[in-house]
Amino acid sequence: MGLSVIISFIYGWEMTLLILSIAPILALTGMIEATAMTGFANKDKQEFKRAGKVATEAVGNIRTIVSLTREKAFEQTYEEMLQTQHRNTLKKAQIVGSCYAFSHAFVYFAYAVGFRFGVYLIQAGRMTPEGMFM
Repeated sequence: MGLSVIISFIYGWEMTLLILSIAPILALTGMIEATAMTGFANKDKQEFKRAGKVATEAVGNIRTIVSLTREKAFEQTYEEMLQTQHRNTLKKAQIVGSCYAFSHAFVYFAYAVGFRFGVYLIQAGRMTPEGMFM
């Protein structure tokens, strides 16, 4: 990366400074996206573990449950845990989707700023079109 920065300073130092000033913002939005995606994954695992414990308990004690006719109670408990998980997942999907959109929107904003500034430099005669794409 160091060599590419040196080459870009040679061909167009103004454009290089602009792109280098945008890079921390792009890194920050990428970190926000990654945090949103990984943060919810751990919570999901724990919620599925609780539902799995209910299912394991029911399967392990199936004879007792059948003799006491408690199948419906275990089924309802398991279903409620999965319904809660499903509702939470729908809420989390909105948050993760928004973070993803926010992060990727900034990439395109950076493209737009870079090209707009490049057009300005070309019109001002401070850079050639070939120099902009080097």
